Amino acid sequence: MRADRRMKEHASGETNIPQVSKPTERKPTMGDKSPKSTQKKASQKQAKNDGANQKKQQLITSQQATKAKAAANKKK
Repeated sequence: MRADRRMKEHASGETNIPQVSKPTERKPTMGDKSPKSTQKKASQKQAKNDGANQKKQQLITSQQATKAKAAANKKK
């Protein structure tokens, strides 16, 4: 029973729970930092953002078209 070793009971029945330290921020120690890999990551990130923006724009356009059709049908 490992938990029994870490948590000690007092005579009054209370349990002493050990403090947990905050996790420290880790800095990556390994990784490819070459200009080619940096350029590749940047272009991939840009392509991902462009794709997301294009999807958003398509959604907005389709919503506007739906509203325009609804407005045209109301006028009839």
